[in-house]
Amino acid sequence: MAEDTVLLENDEGLTVAVSPLGGALLSVRWRGTPVLAPTPAPGLASQIFGAEACFPLVPFGNRIEDNRFHFEGHDYALTPNTSDPLVLHGDAWLRRWSILRRDRHSLTLHYRQQASAVTPFAYEAVQTVTIDSANLTLSLAVTNRAAQALPYGLGLHPYFPRTPGTSLFVHAARYWTERENHLPGAMQPVPKDLDFTAGAPLPPGWLNNAFEDWDGKMRIEWPETGLVLSLDADETFRFFVLYSPSIDADFFCFEPMSHRPNAYHQAESGGLVRLAPGEALEGTVTLRVDQFGP
Repeated sequence: MAEDTVLLENDEGLTVAVSPLGGALLSVRWRGTPVLAPTPAPGLASQIFGAEACFPLVPFGNRIEDNRFHFEGHDYALTPNTSDPLVLHGDAWLRRWSILRRDRHSLTLHYRQQASAVTPFAYEAVQTVTIDSANLTLSLAVTNRAAQALPYGLGLHPYFPRTPGTSLFVHAARYWTERENHLPGAMQPVPKDLDFTAGAPLPPGWLNNAFEDWDGKMRIEWPETGLVLSLDADETFRFFVLYSPSIDADFFCFEPMSHRPNAYHQAESGGLVRLAPGEALEGTVTLRVDQFGP
């Protein structure tokens, strides 16, 4: 019988529950306090368990306009994969992964996707989840197994607790407005209410925007729990999406991505990487938990 959950834990107090269902993290706790927020999502793990705290975005993140794109003289079509009218977050978060390796502090998952009538992408994805002291490291890789070159991307979709005192610290030079179907609109300088360079609370209303020219660093402070979370992404991830439905929600999402949302419909690559058959793209994000204060 397939194992649906794996628990990673260490003596310092970091515990992470991982599921091969969608390659999802189900929970992350530091000495009993949640640092990710399990939230209902359309992913496979939510369908089984009711919620998930983070899932991988492979072979792209966010939506593709009109469920089609043109690349190197060919037109490619995809089929919506959730109740959303646009294909969302690729395939891997909706499929079962297999366990390649595991021990008390590390788990490596593998997923293979075949091209079909609903997607042109054929690939292998590998995700490794590692805990070390107060650090949680998520490494994600995709290898093109299609017969032709295609544009690929990667991302992670974590849900973080949103408390009244939550402060976000992150710097980005530009952001994208949002238009119909939750697609990016126009690129603009970051407005004052979305400038988190010196630390600020999230705005009270709807928030669903992509940011770029990011230095790969982010920090969240939760005075209520006395915890600080720092995120460090490698150079693969230079974009992020910030999402929160409202001030009444008990979560928000900070999604590191290798590319802009809807980059398949932009004149430039927007961060997508052309992978010839057999070529790979990989990236790593590390989350570290600390105590709040000096």
